Amino acid sequence: MLVDCDINIRPMKEDEKDKVSAAMHRSFSLIERWSFYFTPDVLIGERDGEVLGAIVLKTFEISQNSKGGLIAWVFTVPEARGLGLGQTLSEAGIDFLEKQGCKEIFAAVEGHNTSSAKLFASRGFGILSPGQQFHRYGVKVLKLWLKTSHLIDVGHFLWMKPAPEQKAKPSLQLWGTMLLTCLVWPLLLWRMAGGINPMRWLGLSIAAIILFGIRYAAMILTARRQGLQVRYRAWESGFPLSIAVAVVLGGTYLIPGNVYPSGHDWRYKDLLLKLSRMALYAILSVLIITILAGASVHFKLIHPALTVFFRSIFHVGTALLLVDTCLVFLKCYNGRRIWDWSKSVWLILTIIIISLLYIF
Repeated sequence: MLVDCDINIRPMKEDEKDKVSAAMHRSFSLIERWSFYFTPDVLIGERDGEVLGAIVLKTFEISQNSKGGLIAWVFTVPEARGLGLGQTLSEAGIDFLEKQGCKEIFAAVEGHNTSSAKLFASRGFGILSPGQQFHRYGVKVLKLWLKTSHLIDVGHFLWMKPAPEQKAKPSLQLWGTMLLTCLVWPLLLWRMAGGINPMRWLGLSIAAIILFGIRYAAMILTARRQGLQVRYRAWESGFPLSIAVAVVLGGTYLIPGNVYPSGHDWRYKDLLLKLSRMALYAILSVLIITILAGASVHFKLIHPALTVFFRSIFHVGTALLLVDTCLVFLKCYNGRRIWDWSKSVWLILTIIIISLLYIF
């Protein structure tokens, strides 16, 4: 198989792992390099003995009579981009998996990786929402996440070919995210206090619903003012990590999901200014509420009966701000959008947020 003159697509040989690894290091960020892995089925694109890209594939059993396939990684070295090699590798990988008898083919794609999203969308893939996943696979969805490396990849969406026939409802994903967050609180309270205080759980749950709602509303309103059509998407695969942090470490790691442009025909760089404004107003809205809650408790400005609730607002608010702003190495959170737009603004926000932990 040839693409653009003399680039050959063929299976990787066992003694070529070092060459493929070197190409991968030139193509991926540090975080992506740490999580990269090989499978028995790897196709490479090479020219004159030089590896220009590769696609890593995997087959697994979905049920007794059904086999699934996974496109685990697709990459090309910088100088090969623009040659159509990524598309050709993907088509070769899909063809390989279909010939292996895979009735369903999956890929986990980060929400801002618009080039991969366009590629898969144009080849019959579609995002499988959390509800669609549970409806289709039931309790076996955890096995599917494990097989597709979707277990803790926060901010990634599970794509499937053939694409689901029905469109997912953003409102259900938002309320589902809030519900799952409320179900994590008892685990955190049990780990921290050895028991579950119903009033404390209720306060944390209401606080999460309020702050998630404020964050979402700020982003939606900012998008509308800019004439940008957007929709909410949940990060279902982040909840195993959230549960692990609560049970093992006794910490709060929130998985709020995010608001993305509708459809797949958009580029992150082209919309960065609008996306960063959405992120900034969302963070500022939560920050204001969190500061007011912390000040009200610290300076005793409220009735004692409301202290527990205002403390819950402050706890959830600071936890949300820390992950949503400070975790810039995870592209899915709003802090990365602001970092890519203005590192100075990100630094000021981060200093303010961290200072809250010491002031209140």
